[in-house]
Amino acid sequence: MSEQETTPPIDAVKTAVRFVDTGEGIIMDRARNLMWLKQDTWQMTGKWMNLIQVRTYVEELNQKRHLGFGNWRIPNALEAKSLYTKTESNKDHQGQVAHLYSIFEPGFGFLCWTGDVRNKIQALRFGYRKGVMTYDDIYRPSRGSTRIVRDLNDDTD
Repeated sequence: MSEQETTPPIDAVKTAVRFVDTGEGIIMDRARNLMWLKQDTWQMTGKWMNLIQVRTYVEELNQKRHLGFGNWRIPNALEAKSLYTKTESNKDHQGQVAHLYSIFEPGFGFLCWTGDVRNKIQALRFGYRKGVMTYDDIYRPSRGSTRIVRDLNDDTD
C-alpha cells in the first residue's frame, strides 16, 4: 500500500481531532468546548417546530436530564455556524447535500434555529445547505429544527 492510501485526508484528521463521538448520542466539540446532540430536533421528534416549541422541547429535555445533563440549550448564531464546513458534506432530511460535519447523523433539518432574537418576533436561522443566516418569524414552524448544545465545562446542571 502506498502512503497516500493509508493516510487519511487532512480535513478528516482535523475533524477527528476537533470532534469526538461519545457513542451515547453526543458529539463533543473540543475546539469550542461544546457538547452537541448528535441528532437535531427534527430527527429526535419527527416534527418541525417553531422557536417557541423548540424552547419548550429543550426545557423538557432538561427536566428529564437528557443523557445525564440538565443544561441543554439552543445554540447562538456563531455556534450553529461553526458546524458548517465547505470541506465536508452530509445529507439533510430530503437527501440534499448540506455542509454539516459528517460526524453528525444524516437526515437532519437543514435550517437551524438559534437563540439570537430581534424585536421579540424574529430569530436567526442558519442554513447548512448554503451557509446563509436569515431572520425568520419565531412562530413559523416551516422546516424548523435546531441542534441542541451545552457548554462542555458547565457543571451547573
